[in-house]
Amino acid sequence: MLALYNVVLSIHVAAGLVGLAAFWTPAFARKGGGVHVNAGRAFYKATCVLAVTGIMMALGFLIDPLGVKPLSQDVSPERAAVIAGQIRLNAPFLLFLVFITFGPVYHGVRVLQTRHAPEQLRTPFHTALHVGMIAAAGGMIVLGLWSRQPVFAALSPIGFLTGLGNLRYARRPLATRMAWWYEHMGAMLGGGIAFHTAFMVLGAGRLLGFQLTGFAAVIPWVVPSIIGIPATAIWVRYYQRRFREDQLTQGAHATVAR
Repeated sequence: MLALYNVVLSIHVAAGLVGLAAFWTPAFARKGGGVHVNAGRAFYKATCVLAVTGIMMALGFLIDPLGVKPLSQDVSPERAAVIAGQIRLNAPFLLFLVFITFGPVYHGVRVLQTRHAPEQLRTPFHTALHVGMIAAAGGMIVLGLWSRQPVFAALSPIGFLTGLGNLRYARRPLATRMAWWYEHMGAMLGGGIAFHTAFMVLGAGRLLGFQLTGFAAVIPWVVPSIIGIPATAIWVRYYQRRFREDQLTQGAHATVAR
């Protein structure tokens, strides 16, 4: 089990690094150009690999926690049982990360494919994926309260907002002609935020050889969202002005609110 886990982990890390590189390339390349399109495809493929390997790792944590995280022989059976339980807690958290990473990217790709026909997003897979994301977000609240790790519950709004938002987009007419553009861009940037969060929490310390402790340990969990969410709003606003739809979008939001 350990050998298989290490292979899957290596593929998972490699996909994460490829995804990070591919994420930043479209951000600076000409929109719709060859570099942008090819990098976007690489980002999506890396996300798919990340999701599959993440699910496999989560199953390993659940089925054989001490097989994937072996202990020294001098650990007592009682202590080993406690550690095994702690390792199993990683499984639902890892599955949640899979949902909030793969879900937005898949949605963003499908939005680009359907463009002016958002009703075509309403496939069984798209619906199940985002309903599962919402359920996983609720599970994070329960897990956070039960394990006394509030950071799990603190991440749950990402799942709720992303899942509900993507389902709502698929069930409403486009607010403006270019609404699909903003949705695609926001979804891909949302996936990038999740990518960076997972990397900073799970991978950066191992690769760089350091571990934050105390209050500083919260930094990797929140920095990507603190930077990414306002940056996404600014970026979308920029294109709304560029397409001269900023006033139209505000009017559409006011109509929906009424």
